[in-house]
Amino acid sequence: MSFPAALPGRRQRQVDSTRKLLFEAAIAEFRRVGVSRACVARLAREAGVSRPSFYFHFPTKEHVLLELQWLEERAVASRLEPALSLRAVLHELAEGLIELESRLGDAELFRDMIAIYARRPADLAIDDQSFPIVESLVRQFQRAAACGELRAGLEPEAAARVCLTSVFGLFMGLPSDPAQRRADFGLLFSLYLAEKAT
Repeated sequence: MSFPAALPGRRQRQVDSTRKLLFEAAIAEFRRVGVSRACVARLAREAGVSRPSFYFHFPTKEHVLLELQWLEERAVASRLEPALSLRAVLHELAEGLIELESRLGDAELFRDMIAIYARRPADLAIDDQSFPIVESLVRQFQRAAACGELRAGLEPEAAARVCLTSVFGLFMGLPSDPAQRRADFGLLFSLYLAEKAT
């Protein structure tokens, strides 16, 4: 005999476990064949659940990418908070993303993940989605503007968003080794730093 009070907790654990299995199976499938060619039926089978179960947890494959992006970018955003200058913030942003690309071990998956920002599919309701890295970067640009580190004439929130979009654009472009990426980022970031901070 089971106790009704225990059922919601057990049910939630089962839901969470299934979601995790589906997420991991989807990422494995994306690595194997790419997001566009990933087969929901196959990844559901790999997770040991039905295809409708996938759609219960993730309405589309892009929702899996959005979850991956959100999970990964929290770690990158946490690198920005302790930085003491805009130059240090931008350095941590670049290094965090370079490390993330390497850790994912799949450049195409990384590009698909960051393309969520550019594509903003309507069915993801992405405008309502909180992006930790955007929030953190905006805060840092506002702080930098208040202490004279941000180039004069730039509105902090808009500058932070354009900067991040440009960073992602560099990753979306032709493949580069980390040294070339760092050089490109250095040039890009110099556009945002006040003269005394460069």
